[in-house]
Amino acid sequence: MQGLSMATPVANSAELAWATVLGESVADIAWLPSGERLFAGTAEGELCGYQADADCRFRIQAHQRGLTRISPCPLGKTIATTGEDGGVLLWWADTGERMQILARDHDWAEHLAWSPDGKTLAGAAGSRLYLRDADGRTSELDGHPGNVAAMAWAPKGRKLATATNKGVYLWNVGSRQPIQVLSFPGAAVSLDWSHNGRALAVGTQDGFLYIRLQLAGSIPRQLSMSGYSGKVTGLSWHPKRLRVATCGGSDVVLWELDATKGKRHATLLRRHCHTVTILTYSPDGNLLASADRHGRLCIWDEDGLVAFEMELDTEITSMAWHPGAQRLAVGSVDGVLRLFILGEQR
Repeated sequence: MQGLSMATPVANSAELAWATVLGESVADIAWLPSGERLFAGTAEGELCGYQADADCRFRIQAHQRGLTRISPCPLGKTIATTGEDGGVLLWWADTGERMQILARDHDWAEHLAWSPDGKTLAGAAGSRLYLRDADGRTSELDGHPGNVAAMAWAPKGRKLATATNKGVYLWNVGSRQPIQVLSFPGAAVSLDWSHNGRALAVGTQDGFLYIRLQLAGSIPRQLSMSGYSGKVTGLSWHPKRLRVATCGGSDVVLWELDATKGKRHATLLRRHCHTVTILTYSPDGNLLASADRHGRLCIWDEDGLVAFEMELDTEITSMAWHPGAQRLAVGSVDGVLRLFILGEQR
C-alpha cells in the first residue's frame, strides 16, 4: 500500500468552542439533521440533549445500564437509543420524554439505524432484529445464524444490511428472511454503505476488509483487502466518491475503488502512534477526522494532509460532525463532551 508519512499542517485555526463533563465515559453522540441539537449518551445510561451553544435542554436516565447507541430520525422530531439493558427506545428530541419502547431484550442492544426516509427504525440485540414502521407498529425478526455485529441501511431503496460471524445479509423491508451477500471466515465488527449504494464494506476481527462492489453493467464482485495489524473497527465512506476510510491499527487506510474495472488503490495516512479507534468523514467530504486510543485527534484534508491535530490525553470514544461540516463534537472516556470549530483552510 502506498503511504504518506509525516503530513504538513495546513489549517488556519481550530478552537474549542465549549466542553462539559457528563460524568461517565461518553458512549455515543449524534446531531439532529437540522444541526440545532446535539445528543450524548453515557456508560451510566444517561441521555443528554444540548443546544449548539452548550445550553443543556435535558438530562435523563434513559437506560438502566450503559447507553450504547443514539440515532436521530432523519425527519428530525425523534431520536432512538439502545442500551446494555436490552432496551430499544424512542424519545421526543425536544423534551427527552419517552415516546415508545420497541424492545426489552435479554441481550445487550447495541445497533440502531433509521432508514434514509425516516420511515423505518431498525434495532438489534443478540441475533434478533427489531423494526418499527411509519405507523408505529413493531416487529421482531430472527433470521441470523449468530449475533448481529453491525448494520447499515442502503442510501437508496429499502434495504438493510446486517453483519454477523462469517457473513453479511441483506433484508428487504417486509421480508422475513435475509439473503447472504458476503461471506468470509472471520467475525464482522464494522459495516457501511457507499454514498451511491454501489459498494458495501465490512471490517473483520481478524484484520480483513471485504467489499461487495457493484460493477458497471455486471454482477456484484467481492473484494478482499488485508495488511491490517488489528481488527478493522472503523469504516467511513466519502459522501461523494467511491473512497472508504478504514482503521485497523495506527494507520488510516484510504481505499479508492473503480466501479468499472473493479480495481482498488490504497493510501496510508500516518500521524497516529497508537491504535486508531474511530474515524468519520465530514458531510461535505472535505475533511476526515480520526482519533486513537491515547487521545490524539487528527483532521485530514482531501489531499491527505493534517489540517488540525490535538492531544486530549484520554481515549476518544465517539465523534460526530455537525451537518454544516465546520464543527466537530468529540466524546471521550473521561466523560467530557467537547465541540471544536474549525477555521477556513488555505
